[in-house]
Amino acid sequence: MANRVPRKTVYAVTVIALLALAGGWTLAAGTTQTTGPTQNSSITVTAPNGFSTAVVQSTQLLSVSGVLISGLNGPAGTQAAGAGGGLNSTSTLNAVLNTCAGAFCEENFSAVAGTAALALGDSALQVMLTVSQPTSGPVGFDVQVEIIFLTTGPGNIYAFGTGYFDSSTTSAHAPAFFAVALYVDLGVPSTQMPSVSDIVVTMNNCQTATTCP
Repeated sequence: MANRVPRKTVYAVTVIALLALAGGWTLAAGTTQTTGPTQNSSITVTAPNGFSTAVVQSTQLLSVSGVLISGLNGPAGTQAAGAGGGLNSTSTLNAVLNTCAGAFCEENFSAVAGTAALALGDSALQVMLTVSQPTSGPVGFDVQVEIIFLTTGPGNIYAFGTGYFDSSTTSAHAPAFFAVALYVDLGVPSTQMPSVSDIVVTMNNCQTATTCP
């Protein structure tokens, strides 16, 4: 059973700001949404088979800005045709993280095979991942995000986004701390004031650094 997480923790505005100051994070710019229906939110992270390459650091609901879109490193890999957008993809084009020369690096990606492409003015969920970039032997891993939310109308709405990554390697003497931001568009304008109730993040190791599964 998932632990209940207060809304302020889910949006994590203060936490992200503090981490940015402490660790030198450079996040893609967006407009943080602070209005919406009252809610209790929960985050569930599933990491089958002892997955440890990446962990979820925080999540935040944003209104997509032009600066955010222009600051993306690109889509988070390529979803194979006909795979249904899930983790059982046969994609062979994972997004390769840059080689990190120091203890900390960061990149921003838009989700693939999602509900909608990242669009100006839409609401999007930013999922911050911490990846341990190895000194040798790059690791492939995939991430799927499911979001359940409400808008001003009745009934739950669902959004999905997927990422396929190649960890690459660090040129430092110790594994690098690599911050990866994955943006999942909810498919609705931010003016509809979506309120997230649940977030489920599933992460798996890939067969190789460049091939999932």
